[in-house]
Amino acid sequence: MENIKKQIYTLPEIRKVTKPLWSAWIIALLGVACGIVGLTSKNLSNAASSDLVCFGIVGALSLILVLCYYLFGDSRRPYHKKLHQTLDPTWTYYSPATQQQLTVALESQDEKALAAVKKSSQPELVLIRYSDKEETVFYSQLLRIVDKKQLEPLTDIYINQLNK
Repeated sequence: MENIKKQIYTLPEIRKVTKPLWSAWIIALLGVACGIVGLTSKNLSNAASSDLVCFGIVGALSLILVLCYYLFGDSRRPYHKKLHQTLDPTWTYYSPATQQQLTVALESQDEKALAAVKKSSQPELVLIRYSDKEETVFYSQLLRIVDKKQLEPLTDIYINQLNK
């Protein structure tokens, strides 16, 4: 049993989607163009020239920030090919006493029984569910929190497709 983050991408209906960079490139190109015009134009007043240079600097900095997020941040999201939607995770916490109820509800794909299980504010067990916006499909896994940053899987990934 692996963590759901790694295992969900092995499913045939899921692929990785990276957020597009086109908006950052457009802002950067406009900023660079304005910066060049502001620095080279002799017909503009000093105020207009400095405004264009400032816009160029902001454009270049925004490109740098977006590239850093793209390269080092969490810019990848699971994408369901048939639904044409990205899947967003939800984390719900439970007490260890509810582990058996949660496992039975996940195995039987009973959403009503799963909703009836009492939630906890203490993060001891966590149910991670990836779903689309309309909640027609769920990819769920129950994990135990070992340390503050380590999760131990207690179940495999359960796939629940609802007919809506």
